[in-house]
Amino acid sequence: MNHEQGSGIPSDEEESYFDPNSAQDIIHDDENEEDHPMSDVSDNEDQDQPDEINEDEEIDLSNNSLTYFDKHTDSIFLVDTHPKVPLVVTGGGDDRGYVWTSNAVPPKLVTQLSGHTDSLVAGGFSPDGEWLVTGGMDGRVRIWRARARGQKWEFRDSVEEVEEVTWITFHPTQPLFAFGASNGSAWVYSLLPKFEHLSVLYGHSGSCTAGVFIPAAAPAADDDEEEINLLTISDDGTLISWSIPTGVQNYKISPQQFHYEAPWINLSLHPTGTSVAIGAADGKVAIVGTRTGSIIATVDVLGATAKTDMPEEEQSVEGIAWCEAMSVLAVGLVAGVICIFDTGSWRVRRTLDVGEAVTKVEFVPGSTELISSAMDGTVRKWDVRSGEQLWKGTGHSSGVLGFALADSGRTIITASDEGVALIYK
Repeated sequence: MNHEQGSGIPSDEEESYFDPNSAQDIIHDDENEEDHPMSDVSDNEDQDQPDEINEDEEIDLSNNSLTYFDKHTDSIFLVDTHPKVPLVVTGGGDDRGYVWTSNAVPPKLVTQLSGHTDSLVAGGFSPDGEWLVTGGMDGRVRIWRARARGQKWEFRDSVEEVEEVTWITFHPTQPLFAFGASNGSAWVYSLLPKFEHLSVLYGHSGSCTAGVFIPAAAPAADDDEEEINLLTISDDGTLISWSIPTGVQNYKISPQQFHYEAPWINLSLHPTGTSVAIGAADGKVAIVGTRTGSIIATVDVLGATAKTDMPEEEQSVEGIAWCEAMSVLAVGLVAGVICIFDTGSWRVRRTLDVGEAVTKVEFVPGSTELISSAMDGTVRKWDVRSGEQLWKGTGHSSGVLGFALADSGRTIITASDEGVALIYK
């Protein structure tokens, strides 16, 4: 692999970091705009009037979004926002990725991320905003670096070590990233001082479904290297903590230790980094201490809902989020409910009824306001203290697969099954 060294991004003020007016489209899309499901939504209109209405179907004509991005021609699986400037990256089932602005109406295309031959499903911006990494179902991981204060993204490298990439995560303070694969492996790479492979981790017998770097327990001394640990889960019911770059397991928790064989599929790290919540496809949630691997609690979310005889396909935990401002954990299910657990007793404080399958939950930083997305095409804001729905975002004609927050939660960018991203203010 060739890797060209480059200078870092200047640390200018946010206003001078990126000028959206200088972004230029590099793609000329010959698709007839009238064929796109969002093409008839103007910047100043909240209503999308179809030419014909099937009287047998109930159609929501409302659209309270600010604007939309519609370059994708298939479902959008990846959406992430830049940590410093108004940039968004999206990737989808059309094998394409795009970087575009979120503060212009309509959004301005910055660059297309090419090179994938199957759905682009994972990745995002690094915490410092200098790097962009994407991963696809083709097994490829591709790396870009910012240039011209974020107005250009230069392709730097690519690796193809696995059949299918399942997730990508960045270290919060170091120039490192990791990705997981459908064969159960996890891989760790450094970005600086050069692009370099650090570890390949084999320990799961099933697909490695999620991973996260664990912050060091104490700051490293001036002459010591910072301790780096990665936690991974699998649908084989195991959880492993790894020491990087040695690749040695700190601990491994088996299904027998959890007292049931849960197919773990997602996780959420506590803001302190001292514990992690992991969710399973059968409605189970476990809380694990990240330092020692102690099992703090196990929760049967299904038992906390009012729904009975829930079909197996509705039991999956699709979203988990810790609240910084209140001692609660939000858990969203395919069944269309969100359970708010008290993290002291692990009892349900309240249940929020979404109606359709929940796809993601995330708290607005530093608040008790929870954002959720669902397969009914909506995003909603809740006050978890009272259970009140504060706001609902509409405009999609199919499910919202996920979302990203910007401007400290004041802006929401959605990723939908119809291939359109909406921006809500």
